[in-house]
Amino acid sequence: MKSAFPALFALCLAGTPLWAEAPAFMKSMDVDQNGFLTLGELEEYRTNVFKTFDKNSDGALDSSEYTAFDEARAAAAKETGAPLQLRSVHGLARERTDLNLDGKVTRDEFREALTRWFKTHDKNKDGMLGQGDF
Repeated sequence: MKSAFPALFALCLAGTPLWAEAPAFMKSMDVDQNGFLTLGELEEYRTNVFKTFDKNSDGALDSSEYTAFDEARAAAAKETGAPLQLRSVHGLARERTDLNLDGKVTRDEFREALTRWFKTHDKNKDGMLGQGDF
């Protein structure tokens, strides 16, 4: 299964625009095409990613849905070798996103994990990811 999702964690770099040499899938997340990725832009993309993997549309990724999500991230990391994608394999592992340990990852848990991820990588705390943040 090949999807646009794997691009989510191939985001790389902040401070100066990151799109000069970036693949097209990274540019697609930059809604206003200013060369920086905001949490709002990433949240919009996250919504689409969650919908892609929530096959039964119940608002949570169950074990099989999360396994598909894990496999997609791992495949994308292997395909691109992008350092940020390689980090996403571990950074969004189920044990980091299933906060209440009930075996499902809800939209809220997924959003919280992505927000933590964004804040961790926004090194200069300007609310944008660009060159220099990774």
